[in-house]
This record gives sequence, structure tokens and C-alpha cells, in this order.
Amino acid sequence: MIGTGDVDSVSIDAVVERVGCTPPALYYYFPTKTDLLRQACEVEFRKLAEHIEDGVAEVPGGSILRLVRRGYALLNWAGEHPALYRVLFMGTGRTSLMGGVGLTDDPSLRAIAVDLEAAISEGLVKPADVRHLTLTLWGVVHGFASLAVSFPLLPMPALEASLRLAMEAVGDRVLTDAGRRSWLEAERLRGGETASLGQGARP
Repeated sequence: MIGTGDVDSVSIDAVVERVGCTPPALYYYFPTKTDLLRQACEVEFRKLAEHIEDGVAEVPGGSILRLVRRGYALLNWAGEHPALYRVLFMGTGRTSLMGGVGLTDDPSLRAIAVDLEAAISEGLVKPADVRHLTLTLWGVVHGFASLAVSFPLLPMPALEASLRLAMEAVGDRVLTDAGRRSWLEAERLRGGETASLGQGARP
């Protein structure tokens, strides 16, 4: 699954061979293939959320800085793990594996919503429906992440620059004057990050 990005290509025989157990032992813990794949996806979602949180924690800063770093962290992760990104966020098999995702279900979405709520309370983002803002930011970032996966020859610096332009357009609509100053500071603090994140992974 992770090697191909296609959940339909996974066979129980291949899993048994990979983990070194017998089919009855595997079925004891996972009665169906869907149960097995759903659990694997949930584990990978948690690992992705932890990866993003680790990146956010590397540099102290306010809510706007955390939002900026979340976006770039996900984009770089998608570029470095294209097959896994396809399994988790793209493809025909995903709906049956993960079902619906709400703001209270996905840790990454919850984290974005928390940062947005903080930014609103700090006067950096204009009062608005946090659910709509969360989905807006999520959609923009995942749009560029899907480009990184679908078109692997696109240079990561170009994708990051394009993501910045898109986020600036959103920022013009939702940020206060103090929020724009915080945004500029966040971009200044992440200077040089392109070279260190995903170094050598893409052109």
C-alpha cells in the first residue's frame, strides 16, 4: 500500500509475508482487509500529525507562525511521501477506509482550528466562522500538496512560493493589520527553510 499508493493492490498474503505471521493470526486481530487498512491509515494519520506538531514546536512564535509552519510542513511531507499521501488523501479507496472527516476527528484539522481561534482572540484574524476558515486553509494547502504528489518534477521551491501567494490572497481577506505584520514576521523567521526541509528529495 505504502509502496504503490494503491489500497486495492494490497493482498493479505503480502501482509502476512511482510510481518511474518500466519493468516489466522492476522485475522484474529483484523477480521477483514478493510479493518487492517483502516487501522494502518489511522496510525499514519497520527504519525503525520506528530510530524507537523514537531515542526511547529521547533521555533517559538504566535498563532500565525504556527499556521504558516503547518502549511509548509504538510507540503514538504507530501513531496517526500507521495505514495503515502495518495493513500491518506487521494484515490478511490480512501472513503471506505476513513469515512467522513470532521473538525473533531482529524488531529491536524483540530490543530488548525485551535490556532485560528487563538489568532482571532489575539486580534490577528478578523472574527469569522472558524470551521470555514479551517477548511479554506486546509483546502489551499492540500491543493498544493496534491500538485507535489501528482507532478513530482515540479520543484519544491516553486510550489512553496506559489503556496505563499495563495495564502497571501487569503490573508488579505481575513487578517487584521496586526495579523499582516505577524504574517510577515512568520515568513521572515522561516527564511531558508526550503533548503533544509526535504533537502535532496526534489529538484
